[in-house]
Amino acid sequence: MREQHLPPKVLISGGGLAGLFLAILLERANIPYHIFERAPGVKPIGASLGLSPSILPAFDQLGLMEELGRISLPMTQLDLYKENLKLIGSIDVTGFKDK
Repeated sequence: MREQHLPPKVLISGGGLAGLFLAILLERANIPYHIFERAPGVKPIGASLGLSPSILPAFDQLGLMEELGRISLPMTQLDLYKENLKLIGSIDVTGFKDK
């Protein structure tokens, strides 16, 4: 009797950036998955998301760099705050682009 190899079924816990990124990879590999998210819907929270250069090759491999470039803005300054939102200091990062 020959063994039948079925693709794994993947449960993704959380519909954040990592969960959705994994879903894209699984979709392209034709691996079935289910995403479970406890939030009932998406709501704007006024936050930003920073991506370090080390993750950009993965976005490029998935063909998402052009779209990422359309919806993103370069970071020019890093502000540091205390828990009471009092500004501790700022760092100008415009010169880091070339590095």
